Amino acid sequence: MEKQFKVHCSQIHKIMGAGKGGNLSQTCQTFLKEWYANDQEQIHSKYLDKGNYVEEDNIDFAARVLGYGLLEKNTESRSDDYFIGCCDVNTDVIIDVKSPWNRKTFLDSIEELDPNYEWQLRGYMRLYNKPKSILFYGLQNTPPEVNYENEMVFDHLPEEERWFAFEVLRDESIEALIIERVIKCRGWLEEWDNKLKTKLGRVN
Repeated sequence: MEKQFKVHCSQIHKIMGAGKGGNLSQTCQTFLKEWYANDQEQIHSKYLDKGNYVEEDNIDFAARVLGYGLLEKNTESRSDDYFIGCCDVNTDVIIDVKSPWNRKTFLDSIEELDPNYEWQLRGYMRLYNKPKSILFYGLQNTPPEVNYENEMVFDHLPEEERWFAFEVLRDESIEALIIERVIKCRGWLEEWDNKLKTKLGRVN
């Protein structure tokens, strides 16, 4: 194979699920086939569009309520032998901001940390060598540009009712498990590559 597999932090959850008999999960295998074929589609939705529209406002909001004063959006992507990623904010800790679509989706996320996001934060902490990370949910107004000209406004809510956050501490033993899985994915991809080469361009 010409290219070596590295996992984007936002996709770590796709490779970490448990498969049967010690094998990679079907979700992981499907993801690896898409990676191999370079067929990973970009997902577009009004929910993601909102996140992009209000991201800087949400970073400013997080800076204020978390007591950082001023935070700037990070634009420096990093990679090592196993991971690729670009966190939202790189300060003394990693901060990743989420901008829920409306108050219901905001409140739906409050009970427990989404494990998919936890994997993502763990990748970021390794790449940026930080001891702690924060997943910040801020309820920002939904701009009319992404909601068919119907703006959803939440300014009437007290500030303390418009945010919550989860803290994740770095754990190098968990990072080692991710690295182990990346190596296993590379082995699977080598087998897949060899299998395809016995069939492509031939009568089977």
